[in-house]
Amino acid sequence: MSRQQKAFVKGVKVSERHGAGEWTAERLSSLILIPLVLWGLWSAAVLSGAGFDGVMEWFSSPVNAVLLAATLLISIWHMNMGLKVVVDDYIHRPGSRGALLGLIAAICVVLAVASVFFIVRLALGSAPLPAGFGA
Repeated sequence: MSRQQKAFVKGVKVSERHGAGEWTAERLSSLILIPLVLWGLWSAAVLSGAGFDGVMEWFSSPVNAVLLAATLLISIWHMNMGLKVVVDDYIHRPGSRGALLGLIAAICVVLAVASVFFIVRLALGSAPLPAGFGA
């Protein structure tokens, strides 16, 4: 069979890349996010009237800090995979696709690092930013 014949099965284009692993990872991250998001919503409801001291006490719990970090990191990973699929489906120029995927990956890494940094600072009882930063 020629390459052209392998690219189509019953008139439908067959994937030429390895997409099954990415598909499985997207579904796995979705399943993991379900209980984490429910926990996050419950935590937000509990904290809604807690005030600053109550929120800082909540952050000081290692379980809450770890669950929040896991929720954010898995969400960012899931977002990265979803955006990669959109770019792969709709951006056809290799240079543009590569640049956009690199930009998305860099933004996701920055978001992940910043998320963990701020969660650790809050968990240790520090202000999110050092004095003099922000308004």
